[in-house]
Amino acid sequence: MITPAWWSSRSRPRFIAASTGAIILGGFCTLLSKKQHVTWSSRPSSHLSSNYAQDPNAWLGCTSESNERFTYKTADGWTFIPERDERNLGLDQEQCKAAFPLQYYEIERARDWHAARGGIDEDQIALWRTEPDKAHGQLRLLIFDGDLYVVGEKQGVVDRTRYLDGAAMIYRAITAISDPHVLPNIEFTLDRMDHPNPQPVRPGRVAWGWTRHRSDNDTWVMPDFNGWASSSWDTVGGYRTFREKSRKFLTPFSQKTQKALWRGQINVGQKVSVVRTQLLEAAVNKTWSDVGQIRWDNGNAGVVAMEEHCSWQYLIHTEGNSWSGRLRNLANCNSAIIIHTPLEYTAHFYSVLKASGPSQNYIAAKNDWSNIDEIMNYYLRHPKEAARIGEETKRTLRDRYMTPAAEACYIRQMIHEWAKVQKYKPQLYKEKDGKQRMRGRSWDRFAFQSPPRFDIPPPPDDYFFKSDKVDFEE
Repeated sequence: MITPAWWSSRSRPRFIAASTGAIILGGFCTLLSKKQHVTWSSRPSSHLSSNYAQDPNAWLGCTSESNERFTYKTADGWTFIPERDERNLGLDQEQCKAAFPLQYYEIERARDWHAARGGIDEDQIALWRTEPDKAHGQLRLLIFDGDLYVVGEKQGVVDRTRYLDGAAMIYRAITAISDPHVLPNIEFTLDRMDHPNPQPVRPGRVAWGWTRHRSDNDTWVMPDFNGWASSSWDTVGGYRTFREKSRKFLTPFSQKTQKALWRGQINVGQKVSVVRTQLLEAAVNKTWSDVGQIRWDNGNAGVVAMEEHCSWQYLIHTEGNSWSGRLRNLANCNSAIIIHTPLEYTAHFYSVLKASGPSQNYIAAKNDWSNIDEIMNYYLRHPKEAARIGEETKRTLRDRYMTPAAEACYIRQMIHEWAKVQKYKPQLYKEKDGKQRMRGRSWDRFAFQSPPRFDIPPPPDDYFFKSDKVDFEE
């Protein structure tokens, strides 16, 4: 049996410093592994780790613990069946918790963080004005009596689709249940950017976003906009359509291309990505490599349609400008995904990722990719292990935690938990000119309105133009 990397004498002090509870839980995990007779083969030890710095889901305590410890059943015996329930957006709370028990960590983390600091004040959710990085397009949203209202907008950049997609996901989650009135009244701000609280973080500034840096404890992470549809400039399209298109590429592992696939840009967010550059360097002249850079000034050379990624045995994931939304698409394959660790950013489903054990659903590599050759050579010699990881990816991610049903459950739980730390009482009406007037605009009206336009330069500079103008905030 391979000793996990975090138990080496070199890393032990860091582990012990974490908490007494972590030590106790770590011991429990060791006993559990023995009880389950988990047997490790001689795989590369450098990428087997349960340390939080190496494993984005180490909050669970032990990555070798099987997901099968959950019954996945409600009191009346209901259980989630992917073929039947993957698009059931109206599961009740008991069904949501039974079907997706591992996905709520980020919500509970944010709730506990803000509760320990006395809750969230209304001034903490104001739209950001005079922001040095003007690109922070934001919506201020109000959920009141089970309806969604937009009570503020700051476009930031010309492309509004990200926060429109996010708000559409929220609206879908609200209206899918039989009685939306059971949801609490809340008010919050949704930020469209890759960095919802940019470095260095601004303490006390609270928004909902697609991701957060691990040093940012204020941001609440919701399913990213790709859960509705991808950016308007790419070809992935709607998420449910993508899942359908990718289905025909879920071929047996042995029939897939026996290489590791990655395509992407090196220049992300007006900077050169170190981790992506190092991947290209590590993959040069390797027989297992199908790694290539995409240059948009070179047309479509080398581009692989996202659904066709599922035709490769190994898929490599890298962070981009911050997190990368590509992982949700890769997780819809039955391929073995290789992820560099530690990741700097987290997404809503990262608590489900398992780097080792019977529920392993990805392969962890070093951030500089110095062990990628060792990893690939090992798994090419042990394809059954890689195939098992790919099947676990499909079982736990595609067929459960990455379904539209799971994301609707997540959003509704986020609404419930936000309400517990919200110190203000959201109001639908405000006094204006001596009369009570409804704030903002209902979502079903706002979604189809053209926004006020600001003066922008001609193409191609128009897409990157930024404005700190607040269109309205009521």
